[in-house]
Amino acid sequence: MKTFDFTSRYGTEYEIAFEATRYVYGGLAVEVHCRERGDEWWEPYGTLTKNLGDFPPTSCAYLDANNLPDLCEFVMDKGWATQVGEGHSGFCAYPLVEFTDEFLETVCVENEEE
Repeated sequence: MKTFDFTSRYGTEYEIAFEATRYVYGGLAVEVHCRERGDEWWEPYGTLTKNLGDFPPTSCAYLDANNLPDLCEFVMDKGWATQVGEGHSGFCAYPLVEFTDEFLETVCVENEEE
């Protein structure tokens, strides 16, 4: 599993890992797991993607820029995703991104559950 150093907007330092999975009715979902410096146990950090009800191409998903803006910026700054559109829910706008093959095949841990 590849891990990365990440500092939240509140200054907390984490070690994070990404997991590619699917929403129940289809669509790419990316879960983020973390542990604080020195901790042994992994715990959920959040879901990087948002399920807006439509099904973009396999390598695309909406980023949850409303709840995890610093993590979305981290992924974009690494060059792992390129914005190709935008979706809306309520008053929030969510960037539709296409993830790179590197991110999906190398960075993410593949969820093995069906």
